[in-house]
Amino acid sequence: MVNEYSDHDLDQAATSAARRFDLDDVEARELVDIVATAPGDGGDAIDDAAWDVQDRDPDVDGEDFVEDVAGNLGYDLP
Repeated sequence: MVNEYSDHDLDQAATSAARRFDLDDVEARELVDIVATAPGDGGDAIDDAAWDVQDRDPDVDGEDFVEDVAGNLGYDLP
């Protein structure tokens, strides 16, 4: 859930993602919020988050984005 992470953690992950994926800060934060809920949801949620990210911005590789954000939030993906 997004609430598992502080706003500061989510902002930091968004700042990093914005730089790495050439996004504006608002878009990066929206995409980070999508990813932040995935690990706690389990099942196909991680793959779904990657698809959602890429669907919202086709220039962003969804899997890379999810891995980057998860790493910045201290979550090791399987």
